[in-house]
Amino acid sequence: MSTMENSPTPGETISVGQVKRVLEWWSSSQAFRDAVSEDTAKAGQDFGLGFDPAPLRPLWDSRFGMDMHARGEPFHPAVLAYRAFYDGKTVWRDEIKMNSAPPEPRFRAWRQRQVERNKFENGAYDDSIIHTPLAIELTDGCTVGCWFCGVGATKFADFMPYAENKDDWRQILKHLHDKLDDAGRWGFLYWATDPLDNPDYEFFANDFADVFGVFPQTTTAQPQKHIDRLRTLLPMSEARGCRVNRFSIQTERQLKEIYAAFSPDEMQNVEIVSQMKEATAAKANTGQFRVRATANEDIKTREMDKLAATAKQWEAARDDGRTMSVVEPGTIACVSGFLLNMVKKTVKLISPCRASERWPLGYIVYDEATFDTPEDLNATLDQMIDRHMGTALDEDTVARFHPMLTHERTDDGFTLTSPFHGIAMERPAYRAYVHFLGDTIRRGDRTAGQIAVAGLFMHGVPEANTLATLTHLMDMGILVDRHGRIERQKVEELA
Repeated sequence: MSTMENSPTPGETISVGQVKRVLEWWSSSQAFRDAVSEDTAKAGQDFGLGFDPAPLRPLWDSRFGMDMHARGEPFHPAVLAYRAFYDGKTVWRDEIKMNSAPPEPRFRAWRQRQVERNKFENGAYDDSIIHTPLAIELTDGCTVGCWFCGVGATKFADFMPYAENKDDWRQILKHLHDKLDDAGRWGFLYWATDPLDNPDYEFFANDFADVFGVFPQTTTAQPQKHIDRLRTLLPMSEARGCRVNRFSIQTERQLKEIYAAFSPDEMQNVEIVSQMKEATAAKANTGQFRVRATANEDIKTREMDKLAATAKQWEAARDDGRTMSVVEPGTIACVSGFLLNMVKKTVKLISPCRASERWPLGYIVYDEATFDTPEDLNATLDQMIDRHMGTALDEDTVARFHPMLTHERTDDGFTLTSPFHGIAMERPAYRAYVHFLGDTIRRGDRTAGQIAVAGLFMHGVPEANTLATLTHLMDMGILVDRHGRIERQKVEELA
């Protein structure tokens, strides 16, 4: 590999923003990946980097990095700086996930059940799902029309203007803050919509920051159409506490337009979500992508090939012989809480799930309603909490395992496994009782109360103890919710 005349030496500075741009090209463009494999210096020139990215190779070639480490060779300071930057974002994401739990005990317990359930349904993919308690749409539909939209956006129909709605809007935000407290600050103002479709988005977002203390994170799929607007919006959001925004990019042309408009350092805190067909990240099998992939097997095969390539690289970078499961992401949903649409005046109680025939958009709808006024909405939110967020399993609820789980007896109890996660319920001193619990729940034809009575008469275990155990299983996310919102998935959906 050749070296550009002005390429940085190990002592020279490459900013985190510049490193990030190199990795964005890597994850977006096959042409770039081919170019750096042949001649890093020429790739740096052809793709407008301004330097030879060769010192950054450990970041896109983990095996190469491991070999450097084994030989005791030092990494370029920019590699270490970027890893620290990335690790910091990961820690921050985990903090947001933890802080997105509302203090209201029932809501907090309900949300945590959704998090536990998703460990079985989506495995490590759930690490990046923050389960924020709130999302609000400010338009009806979306103008972009992404063919792969994971939440099935409809065509744009209307938007909510700010001037004539600001009083109701502010009152609604206050009601939401009363319900969610500071956990609501991690909500955002889009869903199956693009926030920039509403010309008054910034006014709504600033009111949100006034109430919750943080400007909501912005994800847009049309940044190239709003360059001047974003030059104001990005620093405004950062000044009011937003640390990350995102641009969803479908073509290399759009990527070049963004790069021409914003320097690498200006884009340091803006994530590029590469949606090109040749992007390295696989699309989730949900929403419009699921529809397309069902009709055209080649689409799904292409994405599965990406996962196989990722697994191969992951395994090559390890010396412990571990392998990586190749199962596609099953959702892009990230809300366990309320989804509002301000144009249609609707509210839903939702949570992520692996997309299925029952829930093709990758989220469960536990409840939905319409509202006319802020007071109507406030009452409806209370009703949804009362209906769905109990802290104990009702005695008249039929107890049955999540259909994605495989139940197997063991000598001292039983195990429950999914393609992603598993647990063992074993008590050697009470093996007959634990077998009874597992077998009865697997059949799914007895209520919690009936199981508790049977446990008393057959095994001498107090009813209260059995009910407490069943509630614990519910909190672990392994029982179907009491309204039967989860249905059995076909085996081929997980193959």
